[in-house]
Amino acid sequence: MDLPKCGLVSVSSDQSVPVKKIDIEVSIQGFIANVRSDLHYINDSDGNLETKFLFPLDSDSAVYKFEAEIDGRTIVAEVQEKSQARMIYQDAINNGHTAMYLSESETAGDLFYMELGNLPARTAAKLSFSYVQELDLSRDKIGTFMLPTVINPRYMPEYTPTDEQHVDEDDENLSSPAQQTPTIAADVETLYNSESKIHLTIHVSGGRNLKEFEDKMELEILADCIGNVMTASKELKPGTEFSVSIHYTGFDKPRTVIEKGKNDPKSAYLSSDILMVSFVPELTVTKDIPCEFIFVIDRSGSMHGDRIGKAKETLLLLLKSLPVNCIFNIVSFGSTYKSLFSKSKQYNEENLKKALKLQKSMSANMGGTEIFKPLENVFKNKPSASYSRQIFLLTDGRVYTVPKIVDLVRKQKNTRIFTFGIGDGCSTQLIRDVAKAGNGKATFVKDNDRLQSKVMSVLRSSMTCGITNVRLDWNMPEDCSLINVPEEVNTIFPGEKNILYAIVTENVSKINQEKVRKYSLKVSGEADNVPVEFIVEVDLNSKMSGNAEDYSPLHRLAAKLQLSEMLMQNSETENIMITLSIDVNIPCPHTAFVGVDKESRRLIVGLEDPRLNLMCCGLMGSYSDLNTALNTASFSKTKSAPTPKRGLKERIFSVFLPKKRKSTKSHANRSASASSQTAKNDDEEHSLSTEEDEGHSLSAIVQLVNKQKFDGSWKIDEDLCRILGKPLDKIKKATVVKDIDVWVTAMVVAFFRKQFAQQKAEWTLVEEKAVNWLKTKDLEGKDVLHEALTFLSS
Repeated sequence: MDLPKCGLVSVSSDQSVPVKKIDIEVSIQGFIANVRSDLHYINDSDGNLETKFLFPLDSDSAVYKFEAEIDGRTIVAEVQEKSQARMIYQDAINNGHTAMYLSESETAGDLFYMELGNLPARTAAKLSFSYVQELDLSRDKIGTFMLPTVINPRYMPEYTPTDEQHVDEDDENLSSPAQQTPTIAADVETLYNSESKIHLTIHVSGGRNLKEFEDKMELEILADCIGNVMTASKELKPGTEFSVSIHYTGFDKPRTVIEKGKNDPKSAYLSSDILMVSFVPELTVTKDIPCEFIFVIDRSGSMHGDRIGKAKETLLLLLKSLPVNCIFNIVSFGSTYKSLFSKSKQYNEENLKKALKLQKSMSANMGGTEIFKPLENVFKNKPSASYSRQIFLLTDGRVYTVPKIVDLVRKQKNTRIFTFGIGDGCSTQLIRDVAKAGNGKATFVKDNDRLQSKVMSVLRSSMTCGITNVRLDWNMPEDCSLINVPEEVNTIFPGEKNILYAIVTENVSKINQEKVRKYSLKVSGEADNVPVEFIVEVDLNSKMSGNAEDYSPLHRLAAKLQLSEMLMQNSETENIMITLSIDVNIPCPHTAFVGVDKESRRLIVGLEDPRLNLMCCGLMGSYSDLNTALNTASFSKTKSAPTPKRGLKERIFSVFLPKKRKSTKSHANRSASASSQTAKNDDEEHSLSTEEDEGHSLSAIVQLVNKQKFDGSWKIDEDLCRILGKPLDKIKKATVVKDIDVWVTAMVVAFFRKQFAQQKAEWTLVEEKAVNWLKTKDLEGKDVLHEALTFLSS
């Protein structure tokens, strides 16, 4: 099932309407980006035109403004309940008025539909929408902003997720392209035609050392210079996604920011203060836990070329980097799925050889992208009580069935799932939501990025005990109560940046800050069943610089996070979501933007009184019912604070929050019902066709890793000498120990350190194995690593 035609399209003819110009302005402050996109186009026909525009946005983005300028008039849309918004739009069109509509796609939370109806003949129009989002942050202090300009077709399986899908052992047609109907990368839809001019302007607070490339920028943000703004402009090429990589300097210490409320009579939420806390846990969890690693690899047709090549290289690095005390398995999937073993097996030399044989034979020949069934089969196997299950899902994410997959993952309380979105146009909803539901981490890798380094960094995290059952306790002024956002904090990984929000139910400026000199947040939880805690200092005087508060980014992001959390709970939250969505003017699956121009400039706007919003959504029958229900609701507050007399604003937030759920341990083992094996096993034979890496050349790192023995050593041969750049006879002559394997292994380790320092994340675990092997050998009192480095430098 492919997407409707993306980009700007005429409703009547289904033909593309050329966008004349696109202006995109991005403002980055700290870990938050605000984006405004202006689309300019002209109805050069002789009649009124109705257009639709399908475009992707990160599923965590909060769209807060949608407007149009037509013949000097401005139409401002506001959020309404979706069916009501659709009715308003359609009535306006039928009556000859110009109208606009914007909503999330019915099938994908990271796709939006924009419609503009009755644009007069020979008239120019400018459509504008604005959104905010958090930047993705990696362990190596790099943030990434992605600007999507392409959409991948999404795959819809012919069967329902409950159907059994069996692949027989003797199925000879598994790789048949005719039967699998693969979706390939050529099917990617570009939002703008090649004639469209895309102009990007980017403002970065504290930015410096800018480097520009064709499809990305790289720069540094210095915390001490956050008040200085760096501005850059660039003309973008349609058809490729653009990214900004940011190296953060001076952001190691916890930071707090207060965003003041606007005293908006139409919005209780926007009238309150929002607190944002960012921190890296200041504790060391040294104990590595025995793990079960399951690598779930997308081998659908759309993964062909460099994507499957990167996936294969990454799988090789993963396999060679696993600890000796683990168990593992590999699952390949497309329209069908296959497992290397019927259940995970011990990581030893024999099983590693089988895995490497499969890895070498992999190609993108398994049809469409059906993720539900392979994951369902993995979960049917009862996990061992001795191992913590870690699943690595590598996919280009082209599926429609995201809610079913997320619901499946959410039920697995004994598993962490780390997701990797590969390539431009990947579904952010799938990658993010599956990771959230699986207490893992989402990572995105563009087509021109290195997948290997990002996956290996996550592997290191997965082998360390995360902090689970997280609890937040605020030490705040007596008059101040807070609502945590999110309500339940996912697993916290040591060494990684975390961002949390809190709604302050008493205006910060009214608090007498002399009563308490220091305020703080205590974060507590468990790491491998051992209690841990750390303190984050809270500064109530810190606020965002410049004019950032004009668009209330922290309010929008906190509200979006609450909406996403309620949606993930899959419970009766629709009315509450509608209320919050309208209050903060951010669409959700149950609401949409709508605006109408009736020549008199009358706007179709939302209800002005939040109390009426609640009653309109069906939550309350009367004003007295509203007060009764709000008074009886509960919300999180500081333990030391007495219960204050609550006004309407305080009480309204208690309705927004979902009901409390019982705490569960993400590593707790739970029985899974035994079932028959439905996937084909690759235990002994790998008869899949191979496309010689599909034109993907192997890097020196991958070649060296491939030649490493199971025990961590290397043996000398002509191929290894070629990679190291030293003749065989010179290597033997230069040895400083009798054991040539010790000398060669030391040389490879030194070679990694000398040649590939920037890619250390990719080979650090491989190096660790080699160094541990060297420690077991007689080094004859020599510093073999230093001697090897000296030889390589000669």
